[in-house]
Amino acid sequence: MLNLSRISRCATVASALMAAAVVSAGAQAPSGTPIKLGLIAELSGPLGFYGKETERSAELVVKEINGSGGLLGRPVELIVRDSKTTVNEAVRQARDLLLTEQVDFLLHSINSGECVAVSGVARQARRILLSNCANDNFTGKDGNEYAFRVPNITTRTQGYAAAQYVHDHLLSRGNRYYTIAHDFAFGRLTTGAFKERMAQLNPKAEFVGEAWPKTSEADYTSFVTAMIEAKPDVVFFAWGVGVPFWQQSAPFELTKKFAMVSSYWGGSDELQVLPEKAIPTGAVMGGFPWYAIDNAANKAFVESFRAAYGKPPLTAAYFEDVTLQALKLAVEKAKSVDTEAVAKALSGLELDSIVGPVTIRPFDHQGTTPHWTGRAVWDAQRKFGVLSDIIQLPTAQFLPTEAEVAKLRH
Repeated sequence: MLNLSRISRCATVASALMAAAVVSAGAQAPSGTPIKLGLIAELSGPLGFYGKETERSAELVVKEINGSGGLLGRPVELIVRDSKTTVNEAVRQARDLLLTEQVDFLLHSINSGECVAVSGVARQARRILLSNCANDNFTGKDGNEYAFRVPNITTRTQGYAAAQYVHDHLLSRGNRYYTIAHDFAFGRLTTGAFKERMAQLNPKAEFVGEAWPKTSEADYTSFVTAMIEAKPDVVFFAWGVGVPFWQQSAPFELTKKFAMVSSYWGGSDELQVLPEKAIPTGAVMGGFPWYAIDNAANKAFVESFRAAYGKPPLTAAYFEDVTLQALKLAVEKAKSVDTEAVAKALSGLELDSIVGPVTIRPFDHQGTTPHWTGRAVWDAQRKFGVLSDIIQLPTAQFLPTEAEVAKLRH
């Protein structure tokens, strides 16, 4: 299991990795003043499961860059700080990274409650921030010239995708809907998006109940019994980390009572750590399942990740890899680490990533990565839970239009 007890660290990762790395054949060792990347990740707290994965991916990318001659011929230095899954700590670390460490670029992991506040700090310091959070406001009404998000994991995307799945596959189950989600920005916004889109797709939709457990919830029994008593046809769910819920709800066999649907990106990751008896067989959920992304670049990424950490990558690792790939290409295009030049290069950037072609939309700095949704099942051969009947969603269709973004910002 991941170590969730770490409180904070400032790690000059690049130097340690360089000591063990062999510079690729034909590549000149990087030299000169390091290019500093400051990463704020949830290494402790409820989202530490994913913050650690973000850190691992960033370390791997930095190692590969330095082992291939650096960036613009200069070494890359990664400084990692723990947000402790709290807004105040994330803001404090952002200020320290920008003002004391004087990082060239700021990176942020997945906490939707942190990213907008961190973005305000970065904008004030006139530094680029690339976050993997799911808060729509980050590239929506609170977006700015220095805020970028490459993964398309907005709450609107995830909520709309789940509603579309229900419309396409589950309307025959009935019109009674129940929602349960963790009570923080991601859960609230994703549920709102699902209800909005579901009402448009199915005018007969009736929402018969809702529940908002805390991300740190220890006992889900009352939530489970309330859900069952409501007698819904379909339950929409969205978790920060859903492992405790699935473990505690397993004896109730919820998926035999009603359809359970979500497109939240953490689903495929949680299946890989749940025991067989806790797999919610048939529940619909999303993610970046490493075993279903069929291209050479992904296979190489999975092999590198396994070699470095003894395990396959989770979805958060994909987010950070794609994000850093975009930043690397933008710096090379700008031929500089100047904030304005790199921001211009990132805006409208097109790249072939490990998950396929991606464009960073110039009007809101939001990327267009795809997303995968499938049904949970136990894989006896792999000996962990997987997604089956996988659908790759062209999720750009769920993003707001340029006109909608302009209206949000004025």
